[in-house]
Amino acid sequence: MRLKPHPGLAGFVAVAGFALLAIAYRHDPVAAWDADVAVWVAGNVPEWVEWLARPFSWLGGWIGITALTVAASLVLARERAWLDLGFLLMAVLGSQVTVALLKLWFDRSRPDVDPAVALPSSASFPSGHATAGAATICAVAVLAAERLLSSRARRWLWSATVALGLAVGLSRVALGVHYVSDVLAGWCLGLAWLAGCLLVRDAVRR
Repeated sequence: MRLKPHPGLAGFVAVAGFALLAIAYRHDPVAAWDADVAVWVAGNVPEWVEWLARPFSWLGGWIGITALTVAASLVLARERAWLDLGFLLMAVLGSQVTVALLKLWFDRSRPDVDPAVALPSSASFPSGHATAGAATICAVAVLAAERLLSSRARRWLWSATVALGLAVGLSRVALGVHYVSDVLAGWCLGLAWLAGCLLVRDAVRR
């Protein structure tokens, strides 16, 4: 018997985590920790780590997310799995619109401590890359896992998905364009949105 977390419970925990970070990031000790980590990264992360972080950052950006979404959408359209296709598009597009609106709302300045790449013009909180890593990559993983017969293959899939989502978010810290709390909030937001999409899909199925 396989146990899996209920989307409603997972979504509640993720929303609570995002809410706590949204309140705490302006205040110590979180604000001080964010600043200290940004300074440490700028002065201590070697160049090879920055170059290693770049492909993961690209994957969580619009190029990687668009390529992944188009590829998965073509597979689902070929299967005529329209409900799953709607779930995927809702997870991808909805999460991106939500994070864009929240960036405008919070309007947090990005860390400007010798970043490895040019600072984006958008606000810092929450991280769009971390959100995409949690919502889009995990949505594709959900659909892929449902099509795998082997439990071992599903474990490998989810291990790789978690590692990839973590790498995408951490790459933004390594490149100096996000604070740690931005990334944590992005993960929470992405998982909360994904859980909501799963609940909607389950309701439509019923």
